[in-house]
Amino acid sequence: MAALGDVAGQHVLDYGCGAGGTTAQLLARGAQVTGFDISLTRLHEARQRVAIAPDGSPAGLLQCAAEMLPFADGVFDAVLGKQILHHLDLPIAIPEIARVLRPGGRAVLLEPLIHNPLLEGYRRLTPHLRSPTERALSMHDLQRIAAHFSRWEHREFVLLAVLPALLGAITHRRPAWPRLQARCTKLDRWLVTAIPFLGRYYWETVIVLQR
Repeated sequence: MAALGDVAGQHVLDYGCGAGGTTAQLLARGAQVTGFDISLTRLHEARQRVAIAPDGSPAGLLQCAAEMLPFADGVFDAVLGKQILHHLDLPIAIPEIARVLRPGGRAVLLEPLIHNPLLEGYRRLTPHLRSPTERALSMHDLQRIAAHFSRWEHREFVLLAVLPALLGAITHRRPAWPRLQARCTKLDRWLVTAIPFLGRYYWETVIVLQR
């Protein structure tokens, strides 16, 4: 949300809206929101949560595939997506994002990264937690995504901070060691600023793209 900036009065596409949690946040911030998802079950949940926007207008929620968006060119001021791209066919999905954004519009996307061997090992050991088609993104993928936009930047999150979460899963403590989690998060932010190359080994990245 911080990377997205002020969305009051803007038309925002909630890219893979799921159960509508992000849609509700965007509406609360004064955006005009259109959301889509491939799952009818998740859309039903979203419609129950955000059927009506704060100004009394209906929230636009529809079923479609991200690779074939049913919107006119340049209709959105911004696109916000969380953990969606790594499920998709990027060469088809990314041009669609660029197409529906107005000139100067921005897309903010949160995605997992593939380069950390420990995290990849964890993913292979827990296939039941993810769909068979998903694949975390590489830095090369980010470059290919950026080629469709005039400007871009990215920032990585969660390296050491994943350890308390893993320990919590092992010991069945939730939340696990919140002070340790906070200290690891602070150290992660310092490390990626001081040594940017380490970013490729972090768990997630926030990609900001400008049309």
